[in-house]
Amino acid sequence: PPIFYPVLMKNQDPKEPLMNTVHTLQEYVDALRDAGILTGCTAPEALLARGVKCLTYDTRTLRENALFICKGAHFKEEYLRDALSRGAFAYVAEQQHDVDAPCILVSDIRYSLVVLGQLFFDHVTDKLTSVGITGTKGKSTTAYYVRYILNDWLRAENKPECAILSSIDNYDGKVSEESHITTPEVLELYQHFENAYESGISHLVMEASSQALKYGRVRGIMFDVGAFLNIGSDHISPIEHPDFEDYFSSKLKIFDSCRVGCVNTDAKYAERVIEYAKGRCELI
Repeated sequence: PPIFYPVLMKNQDPKEPLMNTVHTLQEYVDALRDAGILTGCTAPEALLARGVKCLTYDTRTLRENALFICKGAHFKEEYLRDALSRGAFAYVAEQQHDVDAPCILVSDIRYSLVVLGQLFFDHVTDKLTSVGITGTKGKSTTAYYVRYILNDWLRAENKPECAILSSIDNYDGKVSEESHITTPEVLELYQHFENAYESGISHLVMEASSQALKYGRVRGIMFDVGAFLNIGSDHISPIEHPDFEDYFSSKLKIFDSCRVGCVNTDAKYAERVIEYAKGRCELI
């Protein structure tokens, strides 16, 4: 059955060694400060030395020594109270709440997910060769073509097959499931990378949706290859992109997050895509 990762745990079995370092709350505060989004911290010095073993924004599977992130347009203070009763010892938010718990205040809760998640997972996204693909049409098809080619080479090298995160399904060496979203939220995305890394997988191919690019879900990832397939008029609506310009500019962000950029020149607006990509990455 599908496996859901709303909460990200380390050291669930004390008999098993940790893959990652358990960082202290102070290290998370420092990381947010270095990123320029820390606006306040009420945690006492003694608590700053505590290790964070769980990082989450979902109350359903919370554990002890957790750092809880108050995110989402529908967030309610009762969720935070529930989190504190289940093992959270501090929380991250854009505003302080009326609870008896240390608060780490940030100016950008979405970007805090990237900063905190990269530290929690020890920058695991840098440990795999990754390919990110965006486009109005053909993302899944292209992702599976690329994966097929990589798997042919990986088998010849006696290496595990390539991981994939797509709008069809996800495979990361530990999880094989039907997909429910094109690009997972930040922490779930990093969990897939860590699962792949722990499974000995060296390559990962994924679709990068315009929503993921717009709201920074892939902001902490530097793809080895980023591909821009095409741009159409889909996904322009009050709940996705208000206009074509917002949609286009969101997709162009793929070139802010890749070392090598690939552009399909047989598509509308290719010249503008190439112009944006120039100087940001090695361009094909």
